[in-house]
Amino acid sequence: MANWKVALAQHPMYLIIREDSQCVERTPPWGEPTIARYIERVRDTLATVRRYPQLKVGFEWSAVELEMLAHEGPDVFAEMLVLAKEGRVAFYNGTYAQPHLQILSAEANYRQFAYGLGSYRRLCGHVIHVYEHQESSVHDQVPQLLHAFGIEYATIPHFLSTLAWLDEGELLVRGNHELMFVHGHEFVAWQGLDGSTVNLYLTQPGIRGKMQDWWAQQDILGLLHAPPLVVQAPDLVTVDDAWLLSYEGVDFVLLDEELKERLEQQPPRARARLYTSWSYSEGIRAEELSRRNWQAERAALRAEALGALAFVLLGRPPASTETMWKTILTAQHHDVYCFSAPELRAKAIGWLHNAEKEAAQLAGQAAAAIVEQIETGTQDGAPVVVFNTMPHPSTEPVAIEVNLTAPVVEGPQGDQTPADVMPGRNGCSLLRFLAQVPGLGYVTYRVRSGGGSTIEESDTDKAVAFENAFYRALVRPDGVFESLALKETGDELVDPDSGGGNRLTATDSRKAQPQMRDLHQLHPSRPWRPAAPGPRLGWEATAPSRLRRSPLGLTLVAHGRIGEQVKADVEVTCYHHSPRIDIAFTLEFNDASIGTFYDDESKLCLRWALAFEGEIHHDIPFGIVKAWPERPVFPTSWIDVSDGRRGLAYFHQGTPKHWLRDRTLSNLLAWGEDTDAIGNRIGQNTWPKGFDQRLRGTHVIHCAVYPHAGDWQQADLVSAARSYGCPPWACAGVSSGKGTLPSAMNLLTFMDRNLSATAIMVEDSLLRCRVYSASGQPATVDADMHHLRSTALRSLTGEDLQRLAGFQIGHLFLEPAP
Repeated sequence: MANWKVALAQHPMYLIIREDSQCVERTPPWGEPTIARYIERVRDTLATVRRYPQLKVGFEWSAVELEMLAHEGPDVFAEMLVLAKEGRVAFYNGTYAQPHLQILSAEANYRQFAYGLGSYRRLCGHVIHVYEHQESSVHDQVPQLLHAFGIEYATIPHFLSTLAWLDEGELLVRGNHELMFVHGHEFVAWQGLDGSTVNLYLTQPGIRGKMQDWWAQQDILGLLHAPPLVVQAPDLVTVDDAWLLSYEGVDFVLLDEELKERLEQQPPRARARLYTSWSYSEGIRAEELSRRNWQAERAALRAEALGALAFVLLGRPPASTETMWKTILTAQHHDVYCFSAPELRAKAIGWLHNAEKEAAQLAGQAAAAIVEQIETGTQDGAPVVVFNTMPHPSTEPVAIEVNLTAPVVEGPQGDQTPADVMPGRNGCSLLRFLAQVPGLGYVTYRVRSGGGSTIEESDTDKAVAFENAFYRALVRPDGVFESLALKETGDELVDPDSGGGNRLTATDSRKAQPQMRDLHQLHPSRPWRPAAPGPRLGWEATAPSRLRRSPLGLTLVAHGRIGEQVKADVEVTCYHHSPRIDIAFTLEFNDASIGTFYDDESKLCLRWALAFEGEIHHDIPFGIVKAWPERPVFPTSWIDVSDGRRGLAYFHQGTPKHWLRDRTLSNLLAWGEDTDAIGNRIGQNTWPKGFDQRLRGTHVIHCAVYPHAGDWQQADLVSAARSYGCPPWACAGVSSGKGTLPSAMNLLTFMDRNLSATAIMVEDSLLRCRVYSASGQPATVDADMHHLRSTALRSLTGEDLQRLAGFQIGHLFLEPAP
């Protein structure tokens, strides 16, 4: 018989207990009603460890929650550290806030480990060796990050994930259709896109029933038993005498020690991918948390890059962004995204709003210091300085407010730049124009009063045609695309017979769900089935659509509603000199019940019915993968469907859940109900407590489409999506004057389009630029540099490099030069 061992990896719920008075986790025996009582539970667990020499306990504890415990329960935290030094307690995971990494940006992924492990070293003097996680927090580049931060082992998450063998592999299928890993095949090498590997232990997931019964079944199987180490990852349970009795006869171990020993006995014989098509991203609150996180991250990265520019050009010390980044990372905790924490989610949205404001203030101060030193000359008009915070060329629309009559925009060479002018605030004009900035640096435009641009506005009840050098489009008055064809080849991209492109769909769920909480009380053991979707809702016009033509392009604004509960305006902007089409939805929810939780197709979704069959590719943090159709995917910023000849890419700004089904690309925008028919979508059960999560307030959701020839590589979608996500930033209202800096400055532009930067910051008097090879091909760091010198290109583990391998992440270090 096997010598059965258990590694207990307690999964604390500190943040949700502390910050959400409504969550069901405040109800014993699952949780505790107060944070003080919760700390007592941890104290009791540690006392049990003291009492029983055979007991060892691991904590899958996020760094931010450990910081909170150290502050609010210093005696408990001190006892934890003592037991850790004695080898009785261990810590797992290593991230700052236990997020779902698969729905976050590249920078958030990196900083979750950097800040998390930094806190562990500072608080505990402890190094994390094992990436054990109850939540599925995996994608194809996590192995590279784990390897870089010294984490040697990982376990299969206890929630939904996909394990795909790259070589040989074995699963034992039992008669009751249970899939089971078999002993002798206990590890695989979890391989990232760049080739990095981490030892992944194949612990048996989803053990049902009593542990003693499961072990008895394994002993009956004899030499066909599962791997003998069982990893248990419950939410924080009280480890007392009764709990210990249920594990009688089992050896308790810590993963750090046991995995090392088992690896020596059973080294990996195969390589595998491990990723997930699941998260808590379900349209809750119109994905406001995710969208606010996206905005806060962009603001923080802009502040760091502008601080770096001011450091190089002026010697100005950069401001610290650590506090705002810790706020952003904390708000990425899986419990913040969870369906059962509406109060915590509302708080986190406020935290992110404040972090964005703080970042914008730092960015504005750095930009103002630079602008003050720019020689603007004596030409007519007010100078407008446009900053690019990425070392890549960018041509993007920027917007500024000016107090001028019929303003005209002139480029750096004095040529007139196509612009659009609209009424702004306080009697000013909102001026939009396409700005071109070659790389990290700035360009000065000028705005003066003049003849202005010819603007034509009118109501329309007919389809509108638009054509530029890239595509031909026919857009209905409701903003739906009847046609979108490539200009050069004439290939059609959308199918009007299947609904066309840019179409909103939803169902009314006000009467769809029964009172599940009452049903649960009457029949707690009765199997439960999600209700059928409610009546379908379509978009209806409430006012004439408005058409605007300008030298910049065409903008169509359609005013409408979705049923009685949602006011929905749609804005479509096509540019004369850009292949991208920008789209914005202004949704005003009035206690709206839209869709049922378990049926994504019933929620408020944006649909693009395609006229061709194609393969799906999308970006993930620091990489790009091919995806299966009819399966949810979570692109970091873009998803593309292409048949190799033609394609349509879709960019989002914080609405990450997508799928392709029956040639229709869908993006989930919003869900809301007052129900307890919610859950993690793993089990068939009602939630112990219901929440009023109907949709309320005004939400503005931005997205874009990018029609293109060829595949994602030929279309250079990495550059297009990066430019969309990190656009240039315009500073207006600058008075003419003399300065020591020229009117335009390009500090750094990468020449290899395979090389992509995610962040630029000052570190120890050097610029650190985080980069990776985005195409899967090797990338060089050849660059057009001014006032900078390259000092080193290093891997994440510190080795000097000549170039980056495909999908490899590295750091380019630069020093200011005269």
